Amino acid sequence: MKIISPFCVPAGFSRWSRRWLAVVFCLTGLACSTARADVVGLSQTLSLTPGWNAVYLEIDPSVTDPAALFAGTPVDIVATFTPASRGQQFVRNPSAAMLSAYGWAVWYAPTRSDGFLSSLYGVYGGKAYLIHARTNASVTVTGSVGVGATAWTPNAYNFVGFALASPGAPTFQQFFRGSPAHNHNQIYRLVNGTWRKVLNPATEAMRAGEAFWIFCRGRSDFQGPLEVSTTLRNALNLTSRAGGQVVFRNRTDHPVSFLLEHITDPARPVPLSTPVKTLDEESGAIRTVSVHFDAGHFQQAFPPLEAGRAIRLPLALRTQEAAPGGLYSLLKVTTDLGTIAYIPVTATRDE
Repeated sequence: MKIISPFCVPAGFSRWSRRWLAVVFCLTGLACSTARADVVGLSQTLSLTPGWNAVYLEIDPSVTDPAALFAGTPVDIVATFTPASRGQQFVRNPSAAMLSAYGWAVWYAPTRSDGFLSSLYGVYGGKAYLIHARTNASVTVTGSVGVGATAWTPNAYNFVGFALASPGAPTFQQFFRGSPAHNHNQIYRLVNGTWRKVLNPATEAMRAGEAFWIFCRGRSDFQGPLEVSTTLRNALNLTSRAGGQVVFRNRTDHPVSFLLEHITDPARPVPLSTPVKTLDEESGAIRTVSVHFDAGHFQQAFPPLEAGRAIRLPLALRTQEAAPGGLYSLLKVTTDLGTIAYIPVTATRDE
């Protein structure tokens, strides 16, 4: 039996390189890591210094009330900015004057005299925050991954952050090189309580958990060097009757390799498969064969995706192996540039 292509590529997408055939054989032979990954609750540790800290929160906290989330810590102010049609309000110092400006939602600790002025009532993942701490602190936030696309406000500074590897995060130029709207040095990061311009994006590395201001020239939907998307708002909802797909698009001018990792609760694994079209050389008939991933934790490396190319990975639930009720897992995509994307997976076996 001869393999035509690992997956169906829809119109408008490029053909796969011959190197992708190796992926199918790897999947068929289960030649991928199966290291254990207990998913009880994901966490992110915030290393805070005295004064202001610009933080990108990846985790959607299980406790969203800032008073409860930061209870017992030296954190006394938390602020986030909501983009408005009038554009971002960017200033050099995160001072009280800035926090009273239009668009900022702020939480003040109840112990402060201005605590009654709080206008921020929930802290959520996938957002950038300014966090003020009275002393050094290490705050661990537990919950689920906060997933959402960055909504760029055109012709304005945007207060943003991204999921990145630590260590191994890219430079600002490596991250934004594929986006004309952001490939410049109109970037500011917080240094000792003051916003400092990134003078050389080619040499300054981004940091995991860091938020910064970057100007967006015109409109943009840029999400990173490797754009990872699904048909259901950056998530997968699999049932016995319907599958889903993940699309990977290289937004750079060079090849990008990536690793797909499946993180799940070992007690309730999510059995996934991907359909592969094959050609029977004797009959000439084309049929679909399901290639099975491990039901628990697995890692699968993909060969380099060429510049400007896109591929899709169709996924289906192996119903006969799925436990009844709702199943939940997480797909984590890590590139060789040090960028990360998450895709929550919900699977239901139809009774």
